[in-house]
Amino acid sequence: MSFYTLFKKIRPVTDSEEQLRTHLLWYLFIRVFLFTLLVGITLLLQSSERQVILPPQFIIFLFLILIYVYSILSALILKKKKFHLRRFGIIQVLSDTGFVTVVVYATGGSQSIFTPVFILPILAGGLILHRIGGLIPAAAATLLYGFTLVLEYLQVIPKYYFDYRYIVITEYQVSTSVFAVYGLTFFLIALLSGLLARKLRTTEDALSLTEMKFDRLSLLYKQIFDDIITGIITLDSSGLISSFNPAAASITGYTPEEVTGKHFSIFFPALSTGKHDRQVTDFIRKNGKNIRIGYSCSELHMPSNNHFDDPAFSSNKVITLQDVSKLEEMEQQVRDAEKMAVIGKLSASIAHDFRNPLAAISGSAQIMAMDNDAAGEKITSTTHNLTNIILRESERMANTITDFLHYAQPVNPVPQRFNLNNMAQETVDQLSIERLECSGTVFEIAIPEDLEIIADKQLLQLALSHILRNSCYAVGESSEPVVCSARKEEGKYRHEVIIEVDDHGTGIDPAIQDKLFDPFYTTREDTAGLGLAIVKQIVTIHKGTLEIISRIHQGCRIIIRLPLAESTP
Repeated sequence: MSFYTLFKKIRPVTDSEEQLRTHLLWYLFIRVFLFTLLVGITLLLQSSERQVILPPQFIIFLFLILIYVYSILSALILKKKKFHLRRFGIIQVLSDTGFVTVVVYATGGSQSIFTPVFILPILAGGLILHRIGGLIPAAAATLLYGFTLVLEYLQVIPKYYFDYRYIVITEYQVSTSVFAVYGLTFFLIALLSGLLARKLRTTEDALSLTEMKFDRLSLLYKQIFDDIITGIITLDSSGLISSFNPAAASITGYTPEEVTGKHFSIFFPALSTGKHDRQVTDFIRKNGKNIRIGYSCSELHMPSNNHFDDPAFSSNKVITLQDVSKLEEMEQQVRDAEKMAVIGKLSASIAHDFRNPLAAISGSAQIMAMDNDAAGEKITSTTHNLTNIILRESERMANTITDFLHYAQPVNPVPQRFNLNNMAQETVDQLSIERLECSGTVFEIAIPEDLEIIADKQLLQLALSHILRNSCYAVGESSEPVVCSARKEEGKYRHEVIIEVDDHGTGIDPAIQDKLFDPFYTTREDTAGLGLAIVKQIVTIHKGTLEIISRIHQGCRIIIRLPLAESTP
Protein backbone atom coordinates (compact mmCIF):
# COMPACT_ATOMS: atom_id res chain seq x y z
CA MET A 1 0.00 0.00 0.00
CA SER A 2 1.43 3.39 -0.98
CA PHE A 3 1.89 6.31 1.42
CA TYR A 4 -0.70 8.32 -0.54
CA THR A 5 -3.30 5.58 -0.07
CA LEU A 6 -2.57 5.39 3.65
CA PHE A 7 -2.78 9.18 3.95
CA LYS A 8 -6.19 9.15 2.28
CA LYS A 9 -7.36 6.61 4.83
CA ILE A 10 -6.32 8.67 7.90
CA ARG A 11 -6.97 12.21 6.62
CA PRO A 12 -9.64 14.34 8.41
CA VAL A 13 -13.13 13.16 7.76
CA THR A 14 -15.99 15.07 6.27
CA ASP A 15 -19.54 14.88 7.55
CA SER A 16 -19.96 11.35 6.23
CA GLU A 17 -20.35 8.83 9.08
CA GLU A 18 -19.17 6.04 6.83
CA GLN A 19 -15.88 7.86 6.30
CA LEU A 20 -15.52 8.49 10.05
CA ARG A 21 -16.13 4.80 10.73
CA THR A 22 -13.39 3.89 8.23
CA HIS A 23 -10.92 6.33 9.81
CA LEU A 24 -11.58 4.98 13.29
CA LEU A 25 -10.99 1.43 12.11
CA TRP A 26 -7.68 2.49 10.65
CA TYR A 27 -6.83 4.24 13.93
CA LEU A 28 -7.41 0.98 15.84
CA PHE A 29 -5.12 -0.84 13.43
CA ILE A 30 -2.39 1.81 13.80
CA ARG A 31 -2.67 1.60 17.61
CA VAL A 32 -2.01 -2.14 17.62
CA PHE A 33 0.77 -1.85 15.07
CA LEU A 34 2.51 1.03 16.87
CA PHE A 35 2.45 -0.46 20.35
CA THR A 36 3.67 -3.80 19.02
CA LEU A 37 6.42 -2.14 17.03
CA LEU A 38 7.61 0.04 19.90
CA VAL A 39 7.79 -2.77 22.42
CA GLY A 40 9.35 -5.15 19.92
CA ILE A 41 12.09 -2.72 18.89
CA THR A 42 12.84 -1.87 22.52
CA LEU A 43 13.23 -5.54 23.42
CA LEU A 44 15.51 -6.17 20.48
CA LEU A 45 17.69 -3.16 21.20
CA GLN A 46 17.89 -3.82 24.92
CA SER A 47 21.58 -3.99 25.80
CA SER A 48 23.34 -5.62 28.67
CA GLU A 49 23.92 -2.18 30.20
CA ARG A 50 20.20 -2.05 30.96
CA GLN A 51 19.86 1.64 30.12
CA VAL A 52 16.19 1.38 29.06
CA ILE A 53 13.82 0.69 31.94
CA LEU A 54 11.45 -2.15 31.13
CA PRO A 55 9.02 -4.15 33.24
CA PRO A 56 9.22 -7.95 33.33
CA GLN A 57 8.47 -9.59 30.04
CA PHE A 58 5.29 -11.31 31.23
CA ILE A 59 3.88 -7.88 32.11
CA ILE A 60 4.83 -6.61 28.63
CA PHE A 61 3.10 -9.51 26.90
CA LEU A 62 0.10 -9.17 29.19
CA PHE A 63 -0.11 -5.49 28.27
CA LEU A 64 0.08 -6.28 24.54
CA ILE A 65 -2.66 -8.88 24.91
CA LEU A 66 -4.78 -6.25 26.67
CA ILE A 67 -4.16 -3.86 23.75
CA TYR A 68 -5.11 -6.54 21.22
CA VAL A 69 -8.27 -7.62 23.04
CA TYR A 70 -9.41 -4.04 23.63
CA SER A 71 -8.80 -3.08 19.99
CA ILE A 72 -10.64 -6.16 18.66
CA LEU A 73 -13.63 -5.51 20.90
CA SER A 74 -13.62 -1.85 19.87
CA ALA A 75 -13.57 -2.84 16.19
CA LEU A 76 -16.49 -5.21 16.68
CA ILE A 77 -18.48 -2.48 18.44
CA LEU A 78 -17.56 -0.05 15.70
CA LYS A 79 -19.08 -2.34 13.08
CA LYS A 80 -22.53 -1.72 14.52
CA LYS A 81 -24.39 0.83 12.45
CA LYS A 82 -26.38 2.49 15.25
CA PHE A 83 -23.59 4.02 17.27
CA HIS A 84 -22.42 7.53 18.22
CA LEU A 85 -19.17 7.58 16.30
CA ARG A 86 -17.67 10.81 17.63
CA ARG A 87 -18.29 9.79 21.24
CA PHE A 88 -16.71 6.44 20.42
CA GLY A 89 -13.70 8.22 18.91
CA ILE A 90 -13.19 10.36 22.02
CA ILE A 91 -13.34 7.24 24.20
CA GLN A 92 -10.67 5.60 22.03
CA VAL A 93 -8.20 8.50 22.20
CA LEU A 94 -8.74 8.81 25.95
CA SER A 95 -8.14 5.06 26.26
CA ASP A 96 -4.90 5.39 24.36
CA THR A 97 -3.89 8.24 26.64
CA GLY A 98 -4.41 5.88 29.56
CA PHE A 99 -2.45 3.11 27.83
CA VAL A 100 0.44 5.46 27.15
CA THR A 101 0.36 6.61 30.79
CA VAL A 102 0.69 3.01 31.91
CA VAL A 103 3.60 2.47 29.48
CA VAL A 104 5.37 5.65 30.65
CA TYR A 105 4.87 4.81 34.34
CA ALA A 106 6.07 1.23 33.79
CA THR A 107 9.19 2.31 31.87
CA GLY A 108 10.63 4.94 34.18
CA GLY A 109 8.18 7.83 34.57
CA SER A 110 10.03 11.07 33.89
CA GLN A 111 12.97 9.04 32.54
CA SER A 112 10.87 6.88 30.17
CA ILE A 113 11.78 6.89 26.51
CA PHE A 114 8.07 6.43 25.62
CA THR A 115 6.84 9.81 26.89
CA PRO A 116 6.60 11.22 23.28
CA VAL A 117 4.04 8.49 22.51
CA PHE A 118 1.47 10.76 24.23
CA ILE A 119 1.53 12.66 20.95
CA LEU A 120 -0.23 9.76 19.14
CA PRO A 121 -3.72 10.11 20.72
CA ILE A 122 -3.43 13.89 20.63
CA LEU A 123 -2.67 13.90 16.91
CA ALA A 124 -5.30 11.29 16.21
CA GLY A 125 -7.93 13.25 18.11
CA GLY A 126 -7.06 16.47 16.27
CA LEU A 127 -6.96 14.89 12.81
CA ILE A 128 -9.94 12.57 13.12
CA LEU A 129 -12.20 14.53 15.47
CA HIS A 130 -10.96 18.06 14.67
CA ARG A 131 -9.84 20.69 17.18
CA ILE A 132 -11.89 19.62 20.21
CA GLY A 133 -10.79 16.07 19.56
CA GLY A 134 -7.15 17.12 20.07
CA LEU A 135 -7.64 19.28 23.15
CA ILE A 136 -9.45 16.58 25.14
CA PRO A 137 -6.63 14.00 24.90
CA ALA A 138 -4.06 16.81 25.40
CA ALA A 139 -5.70 17.76 28.72
CA ALA A 140 -5.98 14.11 29.73
CA ALA A 141 -2.35 13.43 28.82
CA THR A 142 -1.19 16.45 30.81
CA LEU A 143 -3.14 15.43 33.92
CA LEU A 144 -2.14 11.77 33.71
CA TYR A 145 1.49 12.61 33.09
CA GLY A 146 1.42 15.01 36.01
CA PHE A 147 -0.08 12.25 38.17
CA THR A 148 2.74 9.95 37.09
CA LEU A 149 5.35 12.56 38.09
CA VAL A 150 3.68 13.01 41.49
CA LEU A 151 3.83 9.27 42.13
CA GLU A 152 7.47 9.28 41.08
CA TYR A 153 8.25 12.21 43.37
CA LEU A 154 6.52 10.44 46.27
CA GLN A 155 8.63 7.33 45.49
CA VAL A 156 5.56 5.26 44.63
CA ILE A 157 7.44 3.34 41.95
CA PRO A 158 8.07 -0.29 40.98
CA LYS A 159 11.14 -1.94 42.56
CA TYR A 160 12.59 -3.01 39.18
CA TYR A 161 13.39 0.67 38.50
CA PHE A 162 16.53 0.18 40.53
CA ASP A 163 17.65 -2.72 38.40
CA TYR A 164 18.34 -0.16 35.70
CA ARG A 165 20.15 3.15 35.61
CA TYR A 166 17.36 5.05 37.30
CA ILE A 167 18.02 8.45 38.90
CA VAL A 168 15.87 9.13 41.93
CA ILE A 169 14.13 12.53 41.81
CA THR A 170 14.41 14.34 45.12
CA GLU A 171 13.61 17.91 44.06
CA TYR A 172 10.12 18.90 43.03
CA GLN A 173 11.50 21.61 40.71
CA VAL A 174 12.72 18.89 38.35
CA SER A 175 9.32 17.24 38.17
CA THR A 176 7.64 20.63 37.77
CA SER A 177 9.93 21.57 34.88
CA VAL A 178 9.37 18.28 33.11
CA PHE A 179 5.60 18.59 33.62
CA ALA A 180 5.56 22.17 32.30
CA VAL A 181 7.56 21.30 29.19
CA TYR A 182 5.52 18.24 28.27
CA GLY A 183 2.18 19.79 29.22
CA LEU A 184 2.86 22.84 27.05
CA THR A 185 4.05 20.54 24.26
CA PHE A 186 0.86 18.47 24.45
CA PHE A 187 -1.41 21.51 24.12
CA LEU A 188 0.69 23.03 21.33
CA ILE A 189 0.48 19.75 19.41
CA ALA A 190 -3.29 19.67 20.02
CA LEU A 191 -3.68 23.21 18.64
CA LEU A 192 -1.42 22.53 15.68
CA SER A 193 -3.19 19.26 14.86
CA GLY A 194 -6.55 21.05 15.04
CA LEU A 195 -5.32 23.79 12.72
CA LEU A 196 -3.84 21.21 10.40
CA ALA A 197 -7.09 19.23 10.43
CA ARG A 198 -9.11 22.34 9.63
CA LYS A 199 -6.69 23.29 6.87
CA LEU A 200 -6.78 19.78 5.46
CA ARG A 201 -10.55 19.70 5.64
CA THR A 202 -10.80 23.07 3.87
CA THR A 203 -8.39 21.84 1.24
CA GLU A 204 -10.31 18.59 0.93
CA ASP A 205 -13.62 20.45 0.47
CA ALA A 206 -12.06 22.69 -2.16
CA LEU A 207 -10.54 19.65 -3.85
CA SER A 208 -13.87 17.80 -3.73
CA LEU A 209 -15.61 20.81 -5.26
CA THR A 210 -12.91 21.04 -7.92
CA GLU A 211 -13.20 17.32 -8.63
CA MET A 212 -16.98 17.63 -8.91
CA LYS A 213 -16.64 20.56 -11.32
CA PHE A 214 -14.00 18.69 -13.26
CA ASP A 215 -16.20 15.58 -13.42
CA ARG A 216 -19.13 17.67 -14.63
CA LEU A 217 -16.91 19.37 -17.17
CA SER A 218 -15.54 16.01 -18.30
CA LEU A 219 -19.07 14.64 -18.57
CA LEU A 220 -20.16 17.70 -20.53
CA TYR A 221 -17.15 17.37 -22.84
CA LYS A 222 -17.84 13.66 -23.35
CA GLN A 223 -21.52 14.36 -23.98
CA ILE A 224 -20.67 17.04 -26.54
CA PHE A 225 -17.97 14.85 -28.09
CA ASP A 226 -20.39 11.91 -28.41
CA ASP A 227 -23.56 13.75 -29.45
CA ILE A 228 -22.33 16.53 -31.73
CA ILE A 229 -23.17 15.94 -35.39
CA THR A 230 -19.76 17.24 -36.48
CA GLY A 231 -17.04 14.63 -36.79
CA ILE A 232 -14.07 15.29 -34.48
CA ILE A 233 -10.69 13.60 -34.84
CA THR A 234 -7.71 14.44 -32.64
CA LEU A 235 -4.10 13.63 -33.52
CA ASP A 236 -1.04 13.54 -31.31
CA SER A 237 2.25 15.14 -32.29
CA SER A 238 3.20 11.99 -34.25
CA GLY A 239 0.06 12.11 -36.41
CA LEU A 240 -1.56 9.13 -34.66
CA ILE A 241 -5.33 9.26 -34.09
CA SER A 242 -5.97 9.70 -30.35
CA SER A 243 -9.78 10.11 -30.39
CA PHE A 244 -12.55 9.54 -32.90
CA ASN A 245 -16.12 10.54 -32.03
CA PRO A 246 -19.32 8.72 -33.16
CA ALA A 247 -20.16 11.43 -35.72
CA ALA A 248 -16.79 10.87 -37.42
CA ALA A 249 -17.51 7.13 -37.41
CA SER A 250 -20.92 7.72 -38.99
CA ILE A 251 -19.48 9.96 -41.69
CA THR A 252 -16.45 7.84 -42.60
CA GLY A 253 -17.80 4.36 -41.89
CA TYR A 254 -14.80 3.47 -39.70
CA THR A 255 -15.24 2.56 -36.03
CA PRO A 256 -13.10 4.21 -33.30
CA GLU A 257 -11.52 0.84 -32.52
CA GLU A 258 -10.31 0.52 -36.13
CA VAL A 259 -8.58 3.90 -36.34
CA THR A 260 -7.48 4.81 -32.80
CA GLY A 261 -3.73 4.54 -32.45
CA LYS A 262 -3.22 4.34 -36.23
CA HIS A 263 -1.63 7.00 -38.41
CA PHE A 264 -4.09 9.51 -39.85
CA SER A 265 -2.78 9.21 -43.41
CA ILE A 266 -3.63 5.49 -43.56
CA PHE A 267 -7.38 6.14 -43.51
CA PHE A 268 -7.56 9.73 -44.74
CA PRO A 269 -4.88 10.25 -47.41
CA ALA A 270 -6.94 12.91 -49.20
CA LEU A 271 -7.18 15.14 -46.11
CA SER A 272 -4.43 17.63 -45.41
CA THR A 273 -3.34 18.05 -41.78
CA GLY A 274 -1.76 21.43 -42.37
CA LYS A 275 -3.34 24.40 -40.60
CA HIS A 276 -5.99 25.82 -42.93
CA ASP A 277 -9.51 27.13 -43.19
CA ARG A 278 -12.40 24.90 -44.19
CA GLN A 279 -11.86 22.84 -47.32
CA VAL A 280 -14.06 20.48 -49.31
CA THR A 281 -12.89 17.28 -50.95
CA ASP A 282 -14.10 13.91 -52.17
CA PHE A 283 -13.87 11.04 -49.70
CA ILE A 284 -14.39 7.31 -50.16
CA ARG A 285 -16.17 5.76 -47.17
CA LYS A 286 -15.29 2.32 -45.86
CA ASN A 287 -18.18 0.80 -47.86
CA GLY A 288 -16.78 2.31 -51.08
CA LYS A 289 -19.36 5.09 -51.41
CA ASN A 290 -17.96 8.40 -52.60
CA ILE A 291 -19.13 11.44 -50.61
CA ARG A 292 -18.20 15.09 -50.30
CA ILE A 293 -16.87 16.19 -46.93
CA GLY A 294 -15.93 19.60 -45.59
CA TYR A 295 -13.10 19.63 -43.06
CA SER A 296 -10.74 21.95 -41.21
CA CYS A 297 -7.59 21.39 -39.19
CA SER A 298 -6.24 23.45 -36.30
CA GLU A 299 -3.55 23.19 -33.64
CA LEU A 300 -4.48 21.80 -30.23
CA HIS A 301 -1.86 22.80 -27.65
CA MET A 302 -1.62 20.27 -24.83
CA PRO A 303 0.90 20.10 -21.96
CA SER A 304 3.73 17.75 -22.82
CA ASN A 305 4.27 14.56 -20.80
CA ASN A 306 8.02 14.98 -21.11
CA HIS A 307 9.33 17.75 -18.83
CA PHE A 308 12.46 18.01 -20.93
CA ASP A 309 10.60 18.83 -24.12
CA ASP A 310 11.22 22.21 -25.65
CA PRO A 311 8.82 23.90 -26.23
CA ALA A 312 6.87 23.09 -23.08
CA PHE A 313 3.74 22.28 -25.05
CA SER A 314 3.25 19.39 -27.43
CA SER A 315 1.54 20.30 -30.68
CA ASN A 316 -1.51 18.12 -31.24
CA LYS A 317 -4.17 18.65 -33.90
CA VAL A 318 -7.94 18.53 -34.05
CA ILE A 319 -9.77 17.90 -37.31
CA THR A 320 -13.49 18.59 -37.74
CA LEU A 321 -15.40 17.19 -40.69
CA GLN A 322 -18.95 17.09 -42.03
CA ASP A 323 -20.74 15.30 -44.84
CA VAL A 324 -21.66 18.16 -47.18
CA SER A 325 -23.10 16.03 -49.98
CA LYS A 326 -26.71 16.93 -49.17
CA LEU A 327 -25.75 20.54 -48.49
CA GLU A 328 -24.15 20.83 -51.91
CA GLU A 329 -27.22 19.21 -53.47
CA MET A 330 -29.41 21.78 -51.74
CA GLU A 331 -27.13 24.58 -52.90
CA GLN A 332 -27.37 23.22 -56.44
CA GLN A 333 -31.16 23.11 -56.13
CA VAL A 334 -31.18 26.72 -54.97
CA ARG A 335 -29.00 27.71 -57.91
CA ASP A 336 -31.27 25.78 -60.25
CA ALA A 337 -34.32 27.47 -58.72
CA GLU A 338 -32.74 30.87 -59.18
CA LYS A 339 -31.86 29.98 -62.75
CA MET A 340 -35.39 28.76 -63.41
CA ALA A 341 -36.79 31.92 -61.86
CA VAL A 342 -34.76 33.99 -64.31
CA ILE A 343 -35.86 31.73 -67.17
CA GLY A 344 -39.46 32.03 -65.98
CA LYS A 345 -39.33 35.80 -65.97
CA LEU A 346 -37.73 35.80 -69.39
CA SER A 347 -40.33 33.30 -70.66
CA ALA A 348 -43.16 35.42 -69.31
CA SER A 349 -41.77 38.49 -71.01
CA ILE A 350 -41.34 36.68 -74.33
CA ALA A 351 -44.79 35.09 -74.02
CA HIS A 352 -46.42 38.47 -73.54
CA ASP A 353 -44.54 39.87 -76.51
CA PHE A 354 -45.55 36.91 -78.70
CA ARG A 355 -49.16 36.65 -77.62
CA ASN A 356 -50.44 39.82 -79.34
CA PRO A 357 -48.91 39.21 -82.81
CA LEU A 358 -49.85 35.54 -82.55
CA ALA A 359 -53.46 36.52 -81.87
CA ALA A 360 -53.39 38.75 -84.96
CA ILE A 361 -51.95 35.94 -87.09
CA SER A 362 -54.48 33.43 -85.77
CA GLY A 363 -57.37 35.85 -86.32
CA SER A 364 -56.27 36.64 -89.83
CA ALA A 365 -55.94 32.92 -90.64
CA GLN A 366 -59.44 32.26 -89.33
CA ILE A 367 -60.86 35.03 -91.56
CA MET A 368 -58.97 33.58 -94.53
CA ALA A 369 -60.46 30.15 -93.77
CA MET A 370 -63.95 31.62 -93.65
CA ASP A 371 -63.36 33.39 -97.00
CA ASN A 372 -62.02 30.12 -98.44
CA ASP A 373 -65.16 28.29 -97.39
CA ALA A 374 -67.29 31.00 -99.00
CA ALA A 375 -65.30 30.98 -102.22
CA GLY A 376 -65.77 27.23 -102.62
CA GLU A 377 -63.99 25.69 -105.56
CA LYS A 378 -62.29 28.96 -106.54
CA ILE A 379 -59.68 28.45 -103.83
CA THR A 380 -56.97 25.92 -104.46
CA SER A 381 -56.31 23.03 -102.09
CA THR A 382 -52.82 24.39 -101.42
CA THR A 383 -54.22 27.62 -100.00
CA HIS A 384 -56.67 25.64 -97.87
CA ASN A 385 -53.93 23.40 -96.48
CA LEU A 386 -51.65 26.32 -95.70
CA THR A 387 -54.43 28.09 -93.87
CA ASN A 388 -55.06 24.98 -91.74
CA ILE A 389 -51.35 24.73 -90.94
CA ILE A 390 -51.32 28.37 -89.80
CA LEU A 391 -54.34 27.75 -87.55
CA ARG A 392 -52.94 24.52 -86.09
CA GLU A 393 -49.50 25.92 -85.32
CA SER A 394 -50.97 29.13 -83.96
CA GLU A 395 -53.02 27.09 -81.53
CA ARG A 396 -49.97 25.08 -80.50
CA MET A 397 -47.93 28.24 -79.95
CA ALA A 398 -50.80 29.77 -77.97
CA ASN A 399 -50.91 26.70 -75.73
CA THR A 400 -47.15 26.83 -75.27
CA ILE A 401 -47.29 30.50 -74.33
CA THR A 402 -50.08 29.76 -71.85
CA ASP A 403 -47.93 27.03 -70.27
CA PHE A 404 -45.03 29.44 -70.02
CA LEU A 405 -47.22 31.94 -68.18
CA HIS A 406 -48.66 29.31 -65.86
CA TYR A 407 -45.21 28.08 -64.89
CA ALA A 408 -43.46 31.46 -64.75
CA GLN A 409 -46.20 33.22 -62.79
CA PRO A 410 -47.65 30.72 -60.29
CA VAL A 411 -50.55 32.12 -58.30
CA ASN A 412 -51.62 31.45 -54.74
CA PRO A 413 -54.48 28.96 -54.60
CA VAL A 414 -57.97 30.24 -53.86
CA PRO A 415 -59.68 27.40 -51.97
CA GLN A 416 -63.33 26.71 -52.67
CA ARG A 417 -65.67 23.79 -52.24
CA PHE A 418 -66.47 21.93 -55.43
CA ASN A 419 -67.57 18.51 -56.66
CA LEU A 420 -64.58 16.51 -57.83
CA ASN A 421 -66.64 14.32 -60.19
CA ASN A 422 -68.12 17.32 -61.98
CA MET A 423 -64.71 18.97 -62.29
CA ALA A 424 -63.21 15.83 -63.86
CA GLN A 425 -66.14 15.53 -66.30
CA GLU A 426 -65.75 19.16 -67.36
CA THR A 427 -62.05 18.60 -67.97
CA VAL A 428 -62.68 15.54 -70.12
CA ASP A 429 -65.36 17.35 -72.17
CA GLN A 430 -63.09 20.31 -72.74
CA LEU A 431 -60.21 18.10 -73.90
CA SER A 432 -62.45 16.19 -76.28
CA ILE A 433 -63.43 19.48 -77.96
CA GLU A 434 -60.08 21.29 -77.94
CA ARG A 435 -57.61 18.48 -78.57
CA LEU A 436 -57.90 16.48 -81.76
CA GLU A 437 -55.65 13.71 -80.40
CA CYS A 438 -58.08 13.23 -77.50
CA SER A 439 -61.19 13.01 -79.66
CA GLY A 440 -60.84 9.26 -80.10
CA THR A 441 -59.73 8.48 -76.52
CA VAL A 442 -62.16 6.76 -74.19
CA PHE A 443 -62.26 8.34 -70.72
CA GLU A 444 -63.70 6.55 -67.74
CA ILE A 445 -64.44 8.55 -64.60
CA ALA A 446 -64.62 6.48 -61.40
CA ILE A 447 -65.17 9.22 -58.85
CA PRO A 448 -67.99 9.14 -56.27
CA GLU A 449 -70.66 11.62 -57.27
CA ASP A 450 -70.86 13.07 -53.77
CA LEU A 451 -67.08 13.53 -53.31
CA GLU A 452 -66.41 17.20 -52.61
CA ILE A 453 -63.11 18.80 -51.68
CA ILE A 454 -61.83 22.24 -50.78
CA ALA A 455 -59.07 23.41 -53.13
CA ASP A 456 -58.43 25.76 -56.05
CA LYS A 457 -60.70 24.34 -58.73
CA GLN A 458 -59.09 26.09 -61.72
CA LEU A 459 -55.57 25.01 -60.76
CA LEU A 460 -56.56 21.39 -60.15
CA GLN A 461 -58.48 21.36 -63.43
CA LEU A 462 -55.38 22.67 -65.20
CA ALA A 463 -53.24 19.96 -63.57
CA LEU A 464 -55.73 17.22 -64.47
CA SER A 465 -55.94 18.43 -68.08
CA HIS A 466 -52.14 18.18 -68.48
CA ILE A 467 -52.14 14.65 -67.08
CA LEU A 468 -55.02 13.56 -69.34
CA ARG A 469 -53.32 15.07 -72.42
CA ASN A 470 -50.22 12.98 -71.70
CA SER A 471 -52.42 9.90 -71.29
CA CYS A 472 -54.09 10.61 -74.66
CA TYR A 473 -50.68 10.78 -76.30
CA ALA A 474 -49.55 7.57 -74.54
CA VAL A 475 -52.57 5.42 -75.48
CA GLY A 476 -52.63 6.68 -79.09
CA GLU A 477 -55.26 4.84 -81.08
CA SER A 478 -55.75 2.12 -78.46
CA SER A 479 -59.27 1.32 -77.39
CA GLU A 480 -58.24 0.89 -73.75
CA PRO A 481 -59.85 3.60 -71.59
CA VAL A 482 -58.02 6.24 -69.56
CA VAL A 483 -59.41 5.85 -66.05
CA CYS A 484 -59.65 8.84 -63.73
CA SER A 485 -60.56 7.82 -60.17
CA ALA A 486 -60.57 9.44 -56.74
CA ARG A 487 -61.21 8.43 -53.14
CA LYS A 488 -60.82 9.61 -49.59
CA GLU A 489 -58.52 7.93 -47.09
CA GLU A 490 -59.01 8.77 -43.44
CA GLY A 491 -57.25 7.15 -40.53
CA LYS A 492 -55.30 7.87 -37.39
CA TYR A 493 -52.42 9.49 -39.29
CA ARG A 494 -53.79 9.97 -42.85
CA HIS A 495 -56.52 12.38 -43.96
CA GLU A 496 -56.21 12.88 -47.70
CA VAL A 497 -57.87 12.76 -51.10
CA ILE A 498 -56.19 10.51 -53.66
CA ILE A 499 -56.67 11.25 -57.38
CA GLU A 500 -55.38 8.66 -59.86
CA VAL A 501 -55.11 8.66 -63.65
CA ASP A 502 -54.43 5.21 -65.05
CA ASP A 503 -53.76 4.40 -68.70
CA HIS A 504 -52.62 1.38 -70.69
CA GLY A 505 -50.25 3.21 -73.00
CA THR A 506 -46.60 2.83 -73.83
CA GLY A 507 -45.37 3.60 -70.31
CA ILE A 508 -42.28 5.58 -69.33
CA ASP A 509 -38.66 4.53 -69.60
CA PRO A 510 -37.24 4.26 -66.01
CA ALA A 511 -34.09 6.00 -67.20
CA ILE A 512 -35.96 9.26 -67.78
CA GLN A 513 -38.61 9.00 -65.05
CA ASP A 514 -36.66 11.19 -62.61
CA LYS A 515 -36.48 13.97 -65.25
CA LEU A 516 -40.19 14.13 -66.08
CA PHE A 517 -40.90 16.97 -63.65
CA ASP A 518 -37.98 19.08 -64.86
CA PRO A 519 -39.17 22.10 -66.83
CA PHE A 520 -38.54 22.05 -70.59
CA TYR A 521 -37.79 18.32 -70.59
CA THR A 522 -39.91 16.42 -73.11
CA THR A 523 -39.78 13.42 -75.42
CA ARG A 524 -42.36 14.90 -77.78
CA GLU A 525 -41.93 17.42 -80.55
CA ASP A 526 -45.25 19.22 -80.12
CA THR A 527 -44.80 20.42 -76.50
CA ALA A 528 -42.40 22.65 -74.58
CA GLY A 529 -42.02 20.15 -71.72
CA LEU A 530 -43.85 22.22 -69.10
CA GLY A 531 -46.95 20.09 -68.54
CA LEU A 532 -45.78 17.84 -65.67
CA ALA A 533 -43.67 20.67 -64.23
CA ILE A 534 -46.87 22.73 -63.93
CA VAL A 535 -48.68 19.73 -62.40
CA LYS A 536 -45.88 19.33 -59.83
CA GLN A 537 -46.03 23.03 -59.06
CA ILE A 538 -49.81 23.00 -58.52
CA VAL A 539 -49.69 19.90 -56.30
CA THR A 540 -46.86 21.39 -54.24
CA ILE A 541 -48.66 24.67 -53.53
CA HIS A 542 -51.61 22.55 -52.34
CA LYS A 543 -49.16 20.79 -49.95
CA GLY A 544 -49.69 17.48 -51.71
CA THR A 545 -47.48 14.83 -53.29
CA LEU A 546 -47.16 13.49 -56.82
CA GLU A 547 -46.09 9.96 -57.76
CA ILE A 548 -45.65 8.13 -61.08
CA ILE A 549 -45.83 4.34 -61.33
CA SER A 550 -44.94 3.09 -64.79
CA ARG A 551 -43.96 -0.07 -66.63
CA ILE A 552 -42.75 -0.17 -70.23
CA HIS A 553 -45.56 -1.09 -72.67
CA GLN A 554 -47.93 -1.76 -69.76
CA GLY A 555 -49.16 1.71 -68.98
CA CYS A 556 -48.69 4.42 -66.41
CA ARG A 557 -50.41 5.51 -63.24
CA ILE A 558 -50.14 9.02 -61.84
CA ILE A 559 -51.17 9.45 -58.21
CA ILE A 560 -51.95 12.82 -56.63
CA ARG A 561 -52.34 12.98 -52.84
CA LEU A 562 -53.88 16.12 -51.40
CA PRO A 563 -54.39 16.79 -47.67
CA LEU A 564 -58.07 16.64 -46.74
CA ALA A 565 -59.36 19.87 -45.22
CA GLU A 566 -61.15 19.45 -41.88
CA SER A 567 -64.32 20.97 -43.25
CA THR A 568 -64.43 18.56 -46.21
CA PRO A 569 -67.28 16.08 -45.79
